[in-house]
Amino acid sequence: AFVLVTGKADGNKRLPVAIAATWDKGRVVALGHGGMIGKDALEHPGTAAFVRNAAAWLGARANAKIAVVRNQAMASLLRDAGFEVSSLDKDWHASLATFDAVVIDSHQVSNAARAPLARFITNGGGLLTAGLGWGWLQLNPGKSIHDHPGNLLLRDAGIVWCDGTLDPTSPKAFRVEPISESLHAARAMNALEHAAARNAELDPQAGTTLIAALRALPAHHALLTRAHAILKSHASDLTISQGKPLGTKNVTSRVLLSLQVESERNLPAHEVRAHPAASAFPGEVAAGAARIERTFQIDLSIPGWHSTGLYAPAGEVITITAESADVPACRIRIGCHTDHLWHLDTWRRVPDIARSWDLREASTQAASAFGGLIYIDVPKPAKGTRSFTIRGAVESPRFVLGQTTQDQWLKSRSAGAPWGELESGKVIVSVPSESLRNLENPAELLRFWDKISDAHATLATIPLQPPRPHRFVPDIQISAGYMHSGYPIMTHLDAVKHMTSVESLRRGTWGLLHELGHNHQEGEWTFEGTGEVTCNLFALHAIDTICTPDVGDRGHEAVNTPPSLAKYLDGGAKFEQWKKDPFLALHMYVQLQRAFGWETFKRVF
Repeated sequence: AFVLVTGKADGNKRLPVAIAATWDKGRVVALGHGGMIGKDALEHPGTAAFVRNAAAWLGARANAKIAVVRNQAMASLLRDAGFEVSSLDKDWHASLATFDAVVIDSHQVSNAARAPLARFITNGGGLLTAGLGWGWLQLNPGKSIHDHPGNLLLRDAGIVWCDGTLDPTSPKAFRVEPISESLHAARAMNALEHAAARNAELDPQAGTTLIAALRALPAHHALLTRAHAILKSHASDLTISQGKPLGTKNVTSRVLLSLQVESERNLPAHEVRAHPAASAFPGEVAAGAARIERTFQIDLSIPGWHSTGLYAPAGEVITITAESADVPACRIRIGCHTDHLWHLDTWRRVPDIARSWDLREASTQAASAFGGLIYIDVPKPAKGTRSFTIRGAVESPRFVLGQTTQDQWLKSRSAGAPWGELESGKVIVSVPSESLRNLENPAELLRFWDKISDAHATLATIPLQPPRPHRFVPDIQISAGYMHSGYPIMTHLDAVKHMTSVESLRRGTWGLLHELGHNHQEGEWTFEGTGEVTCNLFALHAIDTICTPDVGDRGHEAVNTPPSLAKYLDGGAKFEQWKKDPFLALHMYVQLQRAFGWETFKRVF
């Protein structure tokens, strides 16, 4: 395989977005996003020229016969370029023998089509395909990148899709640039072996290439065998913590750690051992903490993570038993710290520490090298309840509003797990257990959290009871920003003191309110440039209606003393400037709110 076009990975490093390969007698061109062969992309002259050239190379003769699967824009482009084109749909793989090349989105290659398509290529046919790694994973929860249809098809051709995103190398596109030798995974592996033998650091570009490749290649691949040989002699070097991070000068260790993490993911539960970094984060279970068994009911009508009040110690096997094999698509999850940090220049914890497994059998064993809080994950709502029993876990501090008594809490808060949870039907916060040891009144705290949830729902004019509780999880390091929205909402550890203090919440903790606001945004009224603006309306609404800040304080200094509107108007009132200054934009919404009240916003939302 050889790289054609690259995108920005991090800093000045690159990863491929377009690759070509010869595979036995055939040829392949693969692109890193399905949109690259879509109608909008094909209207760009540069993309159209690239596709025409690719088709000519793949067809290997003038006037090649090309099959195009479910892509009318592509069929029209190639037909206009002089190719003999047939548009195919159902059972397209049954008629490949009459064509020189085929164009298809890799996501559409079914299990039934994979072998016929592979035979077509290796017997001399051509393939132009495109797909997306992270997008496919989003649509297929519980699957790994190894299950990606493109990877199952083309890994033997030297092509795999990876998780993650790349930035354009020109303002709105990927520019053709000189290709570094280090972008080829096999050559990058040669460089790693050379660096390890000399106890030297690996070239950063080779490191970026290998970190991506080693996490996407199948376990039996020859490159992984070579990497494991290096790992055996360097495993003791792979320590990582807040005080001893792995940064851009630790390229070799970063590559080997990525291999170590990916290898652990593929081990059977009984072979998993605690990773040395687990003691630093998420932390160790208290010495002498009892391993217990607990049975509980899960309401399958509520999607998402269901807390259990249990913690899996790092490197220890837990057993999950369902009351019957009839469990609709549930999963067991260990760990709430789901952010991946692979793309960051510095790692203060291992970049991927949460694990999950399908519950396909009546009894399932699971283990994580890092440990974590245990959840039953319900991907899609279903009818009824199910009973589960977990054995081998440690009790964690847990308070459930309306269920846990004060006496039960005083006992639970001293449980031996390093993380615990405070839970209502609307909000769940997962925090270090040390922040809960002296918490006297979690009920009062959670009732205020419920008020926050209600305030956001009221402004959004949606039911007060969310489909699943909003989750907040602090972490030693997160994937982007100071906080970010999602499920869960992620923060840094300094937010714990606000999450667990009703006094702090009452004053109006802007960051937490802001991120929860993101989870309530809708595209109909969040147009370009307002992604960091309309979420703040929810923060303001909560501060106005349920919080009690100091007189004149609306939660943020840039709201109390907004950017100068007069200066903006004097400068020509340019929309580009408005979009780049969230609090300038927010000031105009605030003017509307002051003039017309919150009810006007509710009518729009």
